[in-house]
Order: sequence, then structure tokens, then C-alpha cells
Amino acid sequence: MARVGGRGDRPRAGDHVRQSKPQGSSIQILKRMLGLFAPFQGQFVAVIVLVVVTVALSLTPALLLGEIVDEATSDGTATGDRSRIIVLASIGVGVYIAAGLLGVLRAYVTQIIGQGVMYNLRLTLHAHLQRLSVRFFTNTKTGEILSRVMTDVTGIQQVLTGTFTEFFTNIMTLGLALTIMFSIEWRMALLLAVMLPFWVYPTIRVGQVQRRLQLQWQEEAAEMSGQLEETLSVSGSMLVKTFGRQEHEAQKFEQSSSIMRSVSIQRMMAGRWFNLGTELFGSISIIMVYALGGIAAIGGDVSIGEVVAFAVLAQRVFQPFQGVMRINTTVLSSLALFERIFEYLDLPAEVAETPNAVRVERPAGKLEFRDVSFAYTSSLPLALDDVSFTLEPGRMLALVGPSGAGKTTMTYLLQRFYDPTNGAVLLDGHDLRDVTLDSISDAIGTVMQDAYLFHTTLADNIRYGRLEADDAGVAAAASAAGLDDMIERLPEGMATVVGERGYRLSGGEKQRVAIARAILKDPAILILDEATASLDSRLEREVREATAKLAADRTIVVIAHRLSTVVAADQILVLNLGRVVEQGTHEKLLSNAGLYASLYNEQFSAGEPAIPAAAD
Repeated sequence: MARVGGRGDRPRAGDHVRQSKPQGSSIQILKRMLGLFAPFQGQFVAVIVLVVVTVALSLTPALLLGEIVDEATSDGTATGDRSRIIVLASIGVGVYIAAGLLGVLRAYVTQIIGQGVMYNLRLTLHAHLQRLSVRFFTNTKTGEILSRVMTDVTGIQQVLTGTFTEFFTNIMTLGLALTIMFSIEWRMALLLAVMLPFWVYPTIRVGQVQRRLQLQWQEEAAEMSGQLEETLSVSGSMLVKTFGRQEHEAQKFEQSSSIMRSVSIQRMMAGRWFNLGTELFGSISIIMVYALGGIAAIGGDVSIGEVVAFAVLAQRVFQPFQGVMRINTTVLSSLALFERIFEYLDLPAEVAETPNAVRVERPAGKLEFRDVSFAYTSSLPLALDDVSFTLEPGRMLALVGPSGAGKTTMTYLLQRFYDPTNGAVLLDGHDLRDVTLDSISDAIGTVMQDAYLFHTTLADNIRYGRLEADDAGVAAAASAAGLDDMIERLPEGMATVVGERGYRLSGGEKQRVAIARAILKDPAILILDEATASLDSRLEREVREATAKLAADRTIVVIAHRLSTVVAADQILVLNLGRVVEQGTHEKLLSNAGLYASLYNEQFSAGEPAIPAAAD
């Protein structure tokens, strides 16, 4: 079986696979959230201690205020001890200052924890994404990935840095304040304690609504990010202008913005009526405290100072209770963000390194395909069907055939971007699945038809082949790739910034930069995928000479349509519909009068001295 369609070796653009949501209840997701704090247990204990001390200090002024009122109204007249009032007031001021300073210290430790958690989460997510196979990146929009790494991770920062500390602070305040209130007047305290739980259920309901709206907003934001990443890049903006689709893209952006605006309004208003009821309950409860307390004071059950202290504590009870309920709503709504992060973290690494993987030191470069079959997904036909060959070290293998034959897929398997569906790919006799990923990367260098350059200097783009290379090594690689004339023309030479994807350079210049990068890497195996397709005859000759120097004593796998490249190959594989239909040297294949000869003669008769293989 074989795949059909242009560039058939690669997954089709429409084959987008939605990731499954992480399984488990909200409680399980909360447990995973709390697990993020595990590396910061010591700091977390320090925060709890600071919370306890700060809460105790913050409630002390309420008792001092009651003492001041009782002192001022002793015997029913304003004849109290002025000096005692001054002392009590001074103590209260000192307590407030101490609580404030400890609050600053607590905030600092909290930030250390929160930012540490965010730092670890970003690194873990980025490292995990790096381990995912090429399939994930071909099936997922770049903007969607960036949205989760940047927007979603940033969105949960407030939850991690402030919410949990606020929760413990409010719980401690609530518990300690209620304890003191029961010691002052247990009947009024009991009445207040009984009323508070009635606000729990509506708060949970509001949190669930906001969680749904938060998820909807994040998904729309990711969609918008994907559109912006595609249309505001150099390639995307040029395509939009070429086809005059500015109005079309503006309408798409307006539609996403409108949805986000609507969802944002719903998020903001989802709990507004609940908050209004909560505020009214708090205000009315204070009036009731003063009314009931006043009646109790008239009866002689409590003093006026105790009523005042009770009222102040009631405010301190209600405020943290509101805070706990708001935190519950915040946490529930933030679960949508954590779900999206955990969704990526839960994706299995399709191409994983085995625990006992071996590192191939100084590989000779022998390659072997042993009965290899491969399909990109189970729903697609085989891209490779029972392919076998052996390539000895230092030899050149040319892959030719029509578009979709499986040529580029073979190079993907050689680099272990994917694993075979059946069979094995071997390097120096080792199954690639038993070899460390870094040694595979070190052994193989690749120059693709579409050379990708970073938005940085020319020197840095070449040095990407070997990061520890010095300037002399970079310059030598550039010279070997025929870049000397170009470098002399550039305004800042090797320090010239090449632009996004190298758009300040021509196609041929980008290709030679990619070759220089491979030269600097100095791999045992070199893969050239249409590496000279963007070059004119003179530049091709220069690059071919540079490639010939690079190819000395190396194993070369080349996909090319030009005769000058193919005729020099020690072995040619002719692929069609994922199968090897012919194999041999150029002369042998021409004499066989098969597919290779047929396609060659067709193009040669048209005046194109090239192997009739379309770009894969």
C-alpha cells in the first residue's frame, strides 16, 4: 500500500488530532496541583508559621480595642485610666507594625515558592514538548503550543503565588477569630457560625460556571494565537498580501475577538449577584451583632468593650470567609488552565529512550533498513512497505522516485523522528530504538531542501551545528560551503542578522548556510534532502565541491533530482508507492530499462539533465 498526494511522505495538513483531556476528577487535578509544591516543603512550612503568627497579631488589636472601650467607659462614665488607654493603643500600633513587617516577609517567601513552581513547570513542560515526536508538531498549530506554554502557564501564576497563601491565611483567621468570639459570647458566635455554611453551595456553583468559561476563553485565545502566528509571520503576511486576503483575516480576527469579549463579560458577571448577596450579608451581620450585643450589654451579660471586640472580630470572620469562598471560585475556574497544562504533560513520548540505551561512540556510519514498514497513522496507507537495504560506511546512497514514494520518510526514520511500524533501522548494527537519542543526533547531520534559519546572526546560525565551536571554526565552515563572497557583501559580515527564517538571504544563500552548519557539525552520516534544489548551476557546482569535501569518509544519503548528484552514488534505491522497485548503480539501472530509465529518459529528452524525482 502507499500514500497518495503531494509531499506524500509527510502527514497531511488536515490530519489534526485533538489531544484528550486529562482523566480524573477536580479533586485529582487539585492533588496534582498541590504536588507542584513538593520541592518547596521547607519554605512552605515557613509560610505556614508566618501565617499563624501574622494572623494572631492581626486579631490582637480587636481585643485591645475592647479593652480601650471598657477602660474609657468604666463605671458607666468616661473616667478611665488615660495612661492605660495610651499603653493599650501603643501596643496595638506596635502589633500592627509587626504584623505588617511579617506580612512582607511572608509575601517574599510566597513569591519564592510561587515563582519556583512556575519555573519548574515551564522547564518541565518545555522539556516534555522537546521529547514529543514530530507527529505532535505536524498535528498541532504552533500558536496553540505557544499559547499553552506562555499564556496558560502565566495565567495560573496568581493561583500559585497568592491563592494558596491567602487560603491558609483566611482559614487561620477564621478559626482563631471564631475561637475568640466563642470565648466572649458563645450564643452569638454559634448563630454566626451556623449562618456561614449557607454560602458554600452557591459559591461552588459559581466556581463551576467560571471554570467552564475560563476553559472556553483559553481555547479561543489559543485559536487566536495560532491565527496571529500564521498570518503575522513573514511567510504568512506575504501570502495574505499576495492573495489580497487582508479583509478576510481581519474578519476572522474580529470574530475571535468578539467571542473572547463575550466570554470575558460572562466571566466577570458570573458571580456578581452572588458577590452582592455576600456583601449584603456581611453588612447586615455587623448590624445584627451590634443590636444583639447591645441588648446583651444592657442585660449585663457582656460589657460594651466586649461587644465592640465581638463586632470587630465578626468583620474579621466574615472577610476571610468571603476570601475562602472567592478562592474556591478562583481555584475551580483555574482548573481549566491546569487541565490544559496537564493535557500536554500527559502526552506520551512516542519516540522514547529506553533505560538501557547505549551510546554509539565514534560511529562508523553503517546503515541498515531491515524489513521496514511504516505508516504515519493507522488510518493511512503505508508510507514504506517492507524496505530493506544495507549501506556500508563511507558510501553514498541516492533515493529517487516520484513524489510520495517514501524518500523523505526514510530520512525521518534514519534520524528516529519516528519508529518503524514493523522492522528495524540499524546504526552500526544497533537498533536505533536501543541507542541514546543524543548519539543518534550527534551521528547524523541533515541539510533539508527548505533550510531553516533563526532570526539571529549568520555566525550563530552556522554555530548551531556545534555550539562550542570558536569563530575560526565557524569561518572555516562558512568558507567550505562557499559563503566567502556573500559574507563580504553583507553589511556586518558574519555578525549580520539574517532575519526571520533567513529572509534577508536568497534561497541559495540559505542553503549554503545550512550546509556550513552541517560541515561544522562534522557528522559521521550526512543526509541531503534536495540540498541543491534552490541553486543555479554555478552555485550548485560550488556547493557540490564543498559537499564532496564534507562527504569524504562519510556515509551519505541523498535525495536529489540532478544527475550530477545521483550518478556519483554507490547505490541507488528507486522507490514507488513506498516500496523499493529497483536497486543498483546509475549505469545498471539505465540498462535495466525500468522505472528509473523511463523517468530519466523522459526528463533528459526534455532538456533537463536530472533524475526525474520530484521533491518529496
